Amino acid sequence: MNDSTESRLQLAAHWLRIARPERALDELQGLTGDAALDYRAYLFRGAALHALERNAEAIDVLRDGLARHGPFPALLHALGSSLRSEGRLPEAEAAFLQGLSLDPNDPDLLLGYALVCLAAGQAEKAGALVERAASHAPESVAVSAARAQVAFALGKDRDMHRHSTEALAYDPEDPNARALHGTASMLTGDSRAGYDSLRSAAAAQPGDEDLRAAAREAKLFNHPLMLPLRPFARINPLIVWIGAVVVIYGLRAVGLGPLSFAFAMIWLVFCVYSWVVPPLVRRWINRSWGS
Repeated sequence: MNDSTESRLQLAAHWLRIARPERALDELQGLTGDAALDYRAYLFRGAALHALERNAEAIDVLRDGLARHGPFPALLHALGSSLRSEGRLPEAEAAFLQGLSLDPNDPDLLLGYALVCLAAGQAEKAGALVERAASHAPESVAVSAARAQVAFALGKDRDMHRHSTEALAYDPEDPNARALHGTASMLTGDSRAGYDSLRSAAAAQPGDEDLRAAAREAKLFNHPLMLPLRPFARINPLIVWIGAVVVIYGLRAVGLGPLSFAFAMIWLVFCVYSWVVPPLVRRWINRSWGS
């Protein structure tokens, strides 16, 4: 393999490391002959296509690479991740299990299999796999991020916040860690930090519409006009309504009719405010975001 070919492969790896998969594909397109069939060419091309959410193409490329080069853990990891993104969970599980049969202690394979389990609703099993990965890579942004995802699936918001904060400490620029931290911050009541993290994650991944939507919602929640509604954001609306009715009729029952009437009027104004203001603010924010 000549120096030019090796340089292209190294550049492709570099572009993947800094989350520029389209540039990695540009480099790989320049490979010809045997160089285009190199193990790394298949791996980098598959990983780049997966990062661009072109998972059907990634699966074809990675399976071609496995057919040519045999079972390599890195190829199986990329294949399993692409299959998971396509919702083909049994096939993804088979890919990760095949990789783990070759290297039972590979943290990436363990974490990849954990994400498949999470997608299948097996949070406890996913947590056990993440802890196995942690025993081999204790100070890893991927491990902390996976712990945060497991905590989210189990409804443990504060644990999610703690693990996502750890992930950010390991890599402050990691978009996935920022997205997790933003979600955890919103769930635990720190809406300003939540918006900052979600906005940063969305800016780093402009093609991710789910992240953009989450950042818009966080911006909506932080708008000054939403301040009167924030105390009720994490409470079941039915419970709020029942509480208001109990207060209104309770005041009337103890002979405080005027106070009951005043509270009822305040509650009516609050209800109208909650119905009218959020859609107006959302429309203004969507316009400013260009959507």
